[in-house]
Amino acid sequence: MRIHVLILLAAVIQSGLTTVKVLAHPSTGIVVDEQGDVFFSDLDRGVLKIDPRGKVTTVFPKEGGHWLALDASGSFSKVDFEKSPHWPRWFKRRTPEGARPALISDGGSPLVVAADGSLYYVCNDERMIPGGLLIARLKPDGKETLLSPTFGRTSDELGGIKGLAVGPSGSLYASYPKAVLKFSSDGKFTTLLNPVVVADCEKQPAVEDAPFLRGLAVDEQGVVYVAATGCRCVIKIAQDGRVERVLKAESPWSPTGVALKGGDIFVLEYRIIKEETHNYLPRVRKVGHEGNVTTLATFSPLER
Repeated sequence: MRIHVLILLAAVIQSGLTTVKVLAHPSTGIVVDEQGDVFFSDLDRGVLKIDPRGKVTTVFPKEGGHWLALDASGSFSKVDFEKSPHWPRWFKRRTPEGARPALISDGGSPLVVAADGSLYYVCNDERMIPGGLLIARLKPDGKETLLSPTFGRTSDELGGIKGLAVGPSGSLYASYPKAVLKFSSDGKFTTLLNPVVVADCEKQPAVEDAPFLRGLAVDEQGVVYVAATGCRCVIKIAQDGRVERVLKAESPWSPTGVALKGGDIFVLEYRIIKEETHNYLPRVRKVGHEGNVTTLATFSPLER
């Protein structure tokens, strides 16, 4: 029998320096290209696209991965990660060779492609194996480096990185269960907010470490939008640390991923339909720049 890892329940694993509580989870991956096409990943359905007219098509069937990165310049569009000795084999290109933009998924850790074509992902140590403690930089030529090699203990104490996003001027933002940090291109980091407190949190029962922040996106002014999965909402964190809720998901839905485009916020959400089979349904919603909320797609259960 196939074992589904799309399970939203608390587990205890060894990660780096100490034992930490983490969650096996549905996908976080959602991105938007210049044409306004929304792409999102689902472990069972694959990588799907919603065009500006609302039409849903499958880009890559089945096994979409937990995270999804948009490679706008096509830096990795001709890379076959699974066969190349120069690139980590846990990455998977989900678009045809030479396609621009290219889509890259990863089942092991958050990842994002920056404007300079570098791919950043989260790993545990100098072996560059996916994890939740450090940020690694992968160049199109296959060269890998750690962004901040000594950051592992601090990251571990914060609960491990749960989301990664590109910010202004080549900066990176990382979400933790209760914090958001900013990293410069030379590896220096500052704390945007710790702890993150969500007012009137409607707690997701399966999440112990609320607000349990996950997928995030950052606008040109450095304002962060992040899925507070443990509180069933998306929040906005200003540069001065002020927190504002911009979208609430009704029970049993919870947001997992966030993308931005033209002042609009695109949100990937999931809900459980059969706890005994660990089967989750995805939904994609948009918060317009005027605050109106639109459901772009909701999916029916898959036949087992």
